[in-house]
Amino acid sequence: MVAVNRSWPLRSLTASIGATALLLASTPAGAAADSTATVAGAQVDALWNAPQGTRVDSAFYVLQAWWDGLTRAGQRDPGQRGLSELSQANQDLLNAYTLLEEQRNDPGPHPVAVVDPLLSGAYSVITGVHVKAPIGSVFAWLNQSALQLEGRGTRETIIQSLLRDYTSEESRARRDLGSTADGGDDGLLLANKARQTAMLTKIAEVATPADGITALLAEIQAPADLPDALGKALGKGKHQGVPGPAGAALKKKAGKP
Repeated sequence: MVAVNRSWPLRSLTASIGATALLLASTPAGAAADSTATVAGAQVDALWNAPQGTRVDSAFYVLQAWWDGLTRAGQRDPGQRGLSELSQANQDLLNAYTLLEEQRNDPGPHPVAVVDPLLSGAYSVITGVHVKAPIGSVFAWLNQSALQLEGRGTRETIIQSLLRDYTSEESRARRDLGSTADGGDDGLLLANKARQTAMLTKIAEVATPADGITALLAEIQAPADLPDALGKALGKGKHQGVPGPAGAALKKKAGKP
């Protein structure tokens, strides 16, 4: 069993958000209103820049996901647990977009640093044939075989799983943040949701029907229990589908007005 220590990223995330909260508390009353948006932005930065561990398309990712889930579930403070869940939802979107981009621009096995360039150079001198990643190809084959056993054998399957996990984590985050003594931080949720919508737009722009996620993206919508201001900012209202610009990107790709 591979032990994955993920407690330090959660402490780092908590410390970053706590520091921004202290900054707001120490700001003079006259300037507090002007600095609220800046502080909320800094808090959201911490939620999007949490340290990542194993790549999501690695066979070892299931161990990390299992450990992270246990760590979040073990947090007694609903506010801190909600922030951890919100950060995970953000990472799910980032990972989905990264996989889509790699699938478009660099789908092949990636070379192992130092070793593969040396082997490729030597092989090219001897045979005249350039091989990009001899060792990387072997590792990629072993990893792919393990992914098949896990039921995550294609990138499309992994991306679909990430998007479903995003909706689950984001829903749990809103529930936990809403159960705190102050009823949750609408400003933080608003700023974070705006970034999530922007990322959904990017995902919709690079996705193709072959990825099998167009219908799934269309099911993702702004939750009805978020603040009214958030729904208006997303351009969501009572309509179904992907919020705001993400929905527009999907309609444009499908050739709809």
